[in-house]
Amino acid sequence: MDAQEMNELFSQKQTYDPVLLPEGEGSPRDRFLDIMNFRRPDRMLDTEFGYWNDTLRRWHAEGLPVEVDTIAKADLYFGFDRWQKRVWIGTDLLPVFEEEIIEQNERYTIKYDRRRVKCKVFTDGKDTIPHYLDFPVKDKESYQMIKQRLIHDFEHRIPENIQEIAAKVKDRNYMLSVFGGSTAGRIRDLMGFEGFSIAQCIQPELIDEILGDMKLLYTSVAHLICQYIQPDLVAWWEDIAFKTGPIVPPEFFYEKCGPVLKSAMDVYRGAGTQFSYVDCDGDNRLLVPTWLDHGVNIIFPLEVNAGVHPETLRKTCPGIRMMGGFDKTILLSGREQIRKELYRLKCLADEGGFIPHVDHRVQADVSFGNYCYYLEAKRDIFEISNKTLSYKLP
Repeated sequence: MDAQEMNELFSQKQTYDPVLLPEGEGSPRDRFLDIMNFRRPDRMLDTEFGYWNDTLRRWHAEGLPVEVDTIAKADLYFGFDRWQKRVWIGTDLLPVFEEEIIEQNERYTIKYDRRRVKCKVFTDGKDTIPHYLDFPVKDKESYQMIKQRLIHDFEHRIPENIQEIAAKVKDRNYMLSVFGGSTAGRIRDLMGFEGFSIAQCIQPELIDEILGDMKLLYTSVAHLICQYIQPDLVAWWEDIAFKTGPIVPPEFFYEKCGPVLKSAMDVYRGAGTQFSYVDCDGDNRLLVPTWLDHGVNIIFPLEVNAGVHPETLRKTCPGIRMMGGFDKTILLSGREQIRKELYRLKCLADEGGFIPHVDHRVQADVSFGNYCYYLEAKRDIFEISNKTLSYKLP
């Protein structure tokens, strides 16, 4: 695939027109729905989680074209199914804050980010979690600055051209998704882990206020968007688990955050939405009942090294739907180990309700050759046809 072909495909990806399919190929929308409804699809859905920027930079020296410099372009280059398109809705601060640089040298930049979090990052843009120095929400008084940007202008949180979008997506052959929001993960981002943990004990009324505002925001936006379109899929984000377990008590998450999810999901499900997934890294197993009981029915990305084995989760929660589950560290191993890991997931995929892919972004210590072999092996084992790699394996 040359640069011109890449740009043409990328421009198609940004529209709401139906995706172009090879002759005789079923639609990715039907494929996803069949898998998640435990029906036999025409074949397995071909998709992946993504890559770090440093990973793509490394791969440029190993055969990946330099113009492939984002996750979206890499997905097109590798030929994955273009199975999902998202309609933007605003579930964050509106407006966000302007970034403010406080101090900068050749190595580090200290700044206030768009949520007014003070953090330290690499000046050259190197991929890493920022070193957080201070957070905007400490008490009820400081929260008011955030609240003003959280629960207002609901009508401006959906696209101005939503009627035009609704007409275009009516006969779609892809999954149409929206972002539902975040609960505990968003509070952690605004207060910091320590601040959030302490506030649950000494400022519970503040946490209740924030969650109440989130419930109002997410539910109001759901009502607005569902006046025009029926999303196929609602995405939620949390990332509130370490390798050894969640950062919030499961009881707190169930009792306090569950109703926020349910309030919004009741609106979406009332409009006909079947599926909703949550992106939460780490060992999130103790949080799964909250999601399942409150309308979020797909768990993703199932980090194996944190103990989240999809086969075990299926036995614990019969009928659970999942995406991910391939141990990313295996990509550092040889071809035999890669195939063995894929075969581990084959029986689960044959049961239905599961789409296999790497359990997080591919890290920069994985070679381009190993990743390309992983894709070829996955397509072979899961009988994913009509797929070829531009890169020739040695």
